[in-house]
Amino acid sequence: MKKFNGLRKGFMGVATVACLLFAAGVTGVPYYGSVGGETVAVAKKANKSNKANKAKKISADKAKKIALGDAKLAEKDVTFVKVELEFENNRLVYDVEFYSGNVEYDYEIDAANGAILSVDKDIENYVIPTQPSKEAPTKAQVSEISVEEAKQIALSHAGVGSARFTKAKLDYENGIKVYEIEFKVGNMEYEYDINVSNGAIISSSAEIDD
Repeated sequence: MKKFNGLRKGFMGVATVACLLFAAGVTGVPYYGSVGGETVAVAKKANKSNKANKAKKISADKAKKIALGDAKLAEKDVTFVKVELEFENNRLVYDVEFYSGNVEYDYEIDAANGAILSVDKDIENYVIPTQPSKEAPTKAQVSEISVEEAKQIALSHAGVGSARFTKAKLDYENGIKVYEIEFKVGNMEYEYDINVSNGAIISSSAEIDD
């Protein structure tokens, strides 16, 4: 009888260890020989932590709203080019790209907490997709000059017919919407800030490029 009890206890011990090894394999917590309640508690804690980390992620719609809020634009006024979840610098981020008018916006947003990691607004080398407009343009939109018109204003002021443009970018200077225009003619480099609303030259400079 004592021998039977000893065998039964040994079998139960082996079964307990096997169960713990299985739990360790599922949860990713290695087993180091302990069969006490402490090992089981560690395994459960790690499993809960893994589930919490996987669940802690904002949605793509939330990332879009964060970007639009920072750009101070409504969703009806923009066209989204991309909203993708990517892995960069050991963390998940949403790459959100959209355009409004002739401005392209590019945001990187932390998928864990919604923080804006980077933002870029540019029109350089960017072709806006054509789409039919259902609404008549506003007075402000009609009065704004295009980037090509801004280039011609700069060339005319510089007294040159053509040039190699190095920048044609929409920006804001002291709250004024401007085109930053830069170009080269020979060894001369020209820089202009031109008011988008009326085409006025806000600032200009020309220097020899060494």
